[in-house]
Amino acid sequence: MDRIKITAGDLMHVYGSQATGVDYTVRLCLRMTDSVEEKALRKAVSATEKRYPYLCVTLKEDSREYYYVRNQTPVQLIRTSERIRLNDPVSGGHVWAVCYDDDRIFLDFYHGIADGAGMYTVLSTLLYYYCRECYGTDDHEGIRTLEDEIPTVETEDPLDACPPITLSSSEAKEPPHAFSLIEDAGMSLTDVRYHDIEIPEEAFLKFAFENDASPGTMIALLTARAIDGFHPIRNKPITGAYVVNTRPMIGAPLNHHNCLSTVRLEYTDRIRKMPLMTQCTVYRGKTILQSDSDNIIPVMAAYAGRNKAIEAAFPLREAREKAFYEPFDCGNTYFTYLVSYVGKWRYDQIGQHIREFYTHAPATFYFLLEISAVNGRLFLTVQQRFAEDRYLEALLKQFDENGIPYRISRSGKGDNAAFSGPYKGE
Repeated sequence: MDRIKITAGDLMHVYGSQATGVDYTVRLCLRMTDSVEEKALRKAVSATEKRYPYLCVTLKEDSREYYYVRNQTPVQLIRTSERIRLNDPVSGGHVWAVCYDDDRIFLDFYHGIADGAGMYTVLSTLLYYYCRECYGTDDHEGIRTLEDEIPTVETEDPLDACPPITLSSSEAKEPPHAFSLIEDAGMSLTDVRYHDIEIPEEAFLKFAFENDASPGTMIALLTARAIDGFHPIRNKPITGAYVVNTRPMIGAPLNHHNCLSTVRLEYTDRIRKMPLMTQCTVYRGKTILQSDSDNIIPVMAAYAGRNKAIEAAFPLREAREKAFYEPFDCGNTYFTYLVSYVGKWRYDQIGQHIREFYTHAPATFYFLLEISAVNGRLFLTVQQRFAEDRYLEALLKQFDENGIPYRISRSGKGDNAAFSGPYKGE
């Protein structure tokens, strides 16, 4: 069976996650306006897997490397809201699966093969076919369907074209260490817990725009202010990582591979003294500057070049895992927390049937906030790897003080799919 090589953009995600032992999966959690119709969803899953044959794969290994092979088994539809296992017989050996229960649909996906933007593209196809069956939805502009040819730019990783760089040069530019909620603040490290919070979109956007902020930068700033309230005296900056989709900057809008970068948002003593609107302007300016194509292109080229250099320098799998361990695991060293906002749901005919939409991400950061928006509401998931809720409560206090209404819809233990390693079956 032909091997499918791990691409430059995905190398660190695959080898690093295996080295750390993290279940590197995402669960997209949707609550629909009506109970899920199984037959309609099964048809939607079937259509979706046919539209994305290049994602119907199994991750395997030998002594030299990890690799994918084509998987002809149907993608699994599983009736459960509980945690499942991907790349395992329960999921037919696939790296993604669809679950459902009552009025909820869950798309479970391996982050090693796609980033959030890639997963959301698959989700839009799935929901289009589901809503077409249930509600007669016919508008699929911008959604990938079976009517489309699959262009090569959809499957190619643009970072494969970047040349390797010397490892010494890539290691020389280490950013400053950030204030850590575990090592510096003394929080108790535990398994991941999440809190799903619903916010009226109109009220939040009005507040954000009046203060010169986007939804993502506003959440990033309010989170920094919440943490700073407990730790005003410290010798490291409270540093937020704000995730940026680099596809527009590098000219590769259609690919599904890991194609993200991060903006560094440091909350300093100087920024603390500024009025809220000025703080927002600073954060917005930092985001615009760092996400400009002139800055993003060399950052992504260096990232890809380092990955390819590690791959070449360590030809055996176990040694390569060790080499990717540090660059994969360094997020909590350089960032206090992470914020990701995928943007507003773009497909109104489908969106009117979505009541809730939360993103449960891998437990790679101590404190992580995921934002989505659909049907007039923002959906914020706060994930933490410590027992204390003090920073969540402080963030909600920031909402209260600034007149932002919210509702905690649910809290619980992490429910992302398990992904313990390469498939062992035939």
